Amino acid sequence: MRSLACLALVAGLCSGCTLFFTGGDDNGDDVCALAEDSAEPAIAQAPLRDPGDLTCDSFGGYPCNAECGPCPAATGAAIAPIPPIPSWNYCGHSCEQLGETACAADPGCRVVKDAACTFGLNCFTDFVGCFPLDTSPDATVACHGADAWDCSRSAACTAIHSYSACPAGSGDNCPRPFELCVPEGTHPGSCTGAVTCDRLPPTCPTGTTPGISGGCYTGACIPRDLCPPST
Repeated sequence: MRSLACLALVAGLCSGCTLFFTGGDDNGDDVCALAEDSAEPAIAQAPLRDPGDLTCDSFGGYPCNAECGPCPAATGAAIAPIPPIPSWNYCGHSCEQLGETACAADPGCRVVKDAACTFGLNCFTDFVGCFPLDTSPDATVACHGADAWDCSRSAACTAIHSYSACPAGSGDNCPRPFELCVPEGTHPGSCTGAVTCDRLPPTCPTGTTPGISGGCYTGACIPRDLCPPST
């Protein structure tokens, strides 16, 4: 029976794929390739949300995936396999329309918060937005200490991002660098304070300090550049 593996690529990964059948028997291969002389328009791949800075990034490459079968010869262009595409979810997902409460209640979405509001500024809200989980979810992720990608794989984790000046020409696609990850519904704590309980501090990397709340270590490692100036 012919494989239909290319159909999924047409929907989500290939940019301008056409399904070819080679051979007339039941063992024929399905080949996902661009028909250069086709009148059909190319299928644009939706940009993907980078969990490292929340920007929308596009991934291209000549649309011939060797996993679909042998790539046919091309006229006037060399065909190369498509480089691996990240498992990030796509921009414009329905999660992005949700407020904080609805986002936290949806198992397919994750809450993102603002670092400056979390650690210093007196903001009306520290809620940046709601985004979909990575397409490779993992409910076992330990939120404290998780990197941007792992943090984006669990609905139980909240990513905290900072804000930086928008590069010229970035428009609305302004990067917000990832800072740290915490369990959803918790606060990473403060950079300073008395510790009165016997909970051990986390082993924090250089440039970070253990978060403190209610006299105990929270388990978070706060980047020192986010700590309010000492008074």
